[in-house]
Amino acid sequence: MRALRALLFNVLFFGGTAVLCIALLPLMLFGRKASQFVGHMWCRLTQIALNISVGMRKRITGLENLPDGPCILVAKHQSAWETLTFHTVVSDPAYILKKELIKIPLVGQFLHLSGQIAVDRSAGGSALKDMIKGASKALEENRQVIIFPEGTRTPPGSSRPYHPGVYALYKAFPDTKVIPVAVNSGMFWGKDSFMKYGGLVTMELMPPIEHGLDRKTFMKEIKTRIDTRTRELENEAQQEFNLPMLTSDDIDAEEAREAKEEAKAEVTAAATAEAKAETSAEKTS
Repeated sequence: MRALRALLFNVLFFGGTAVLCIALLPLMLFGRKASQFVGHMWCRLTQIALNISVGMRKRITGLENLPDGPCILVAKHQSAWETLTFHTVVSDPAYILKKELIKIPLVGQFLHLSGQIAVDRSAGGSALKDMIKGASKALEENRQVIIFPEGTRTPPGSSRPYHPGVYALYKAFPDTKVIPVAVNSGMFWGKDSFMKYGGLVTMELMPPIEHGLDRKTFMKEIKTRIDTRTRELENEAQQEFNLPMLTSDDIDAEEAREAKEEAKAEVTAAATAEAKAETSAEKTS
């Protein structure tokens, strides 16, 4: 029965996404806010589909920590769920996302036109500059910048290093509140998982990080706060809804696979940089 409910959601999700994108194509002509409206609608409809098909609902806590104006939200990333949910929590989100997502037909065009911050992770230092530039523009527009510091979805119970880009944002915008966000979404909707589980998925917005911390202190503080609260939320969900918990072997296997993918991407980026350097040297000579 649970598998059939998960199948129903997949049909609603993929079919609904295609229909919505095609039906709302004309809105691309009306600027960023119109495309952002499409994102809001898609996310809300997906939340409804999750509730109807598998009984997955949301529970948002800590909203008193969310300022009225611009801010930077640093969130745990376990599932597609939080990318949907932020659209229902803040008014005008600007996600920092990998550039490959912009290439997805129709969806990618809406992401681009709605002003999301696409970063080429293989570009090294220039990627960081592009991220800061995009975040600066979004904050000036009174938007909420969202960054997933681990750079990818991670399974419950895992602990991955946070990328330095999150500190770059903290340092570049010292007057902007940086809010840690914990979730337990991976307990209900795991990465690349067909199965979805019913229950209340929790997103918790915590008090902002204090200003003026050095890099080492900041990175330790934000990781500790997010990871610790995430573990607590995972345990609460497991007990409240009797959800399956990943074993340490599952987590180790997933982290090994992701490490291999990252190493491959680094090799590709290095080869690309070397090729560009050689081309430049040939042109100079």
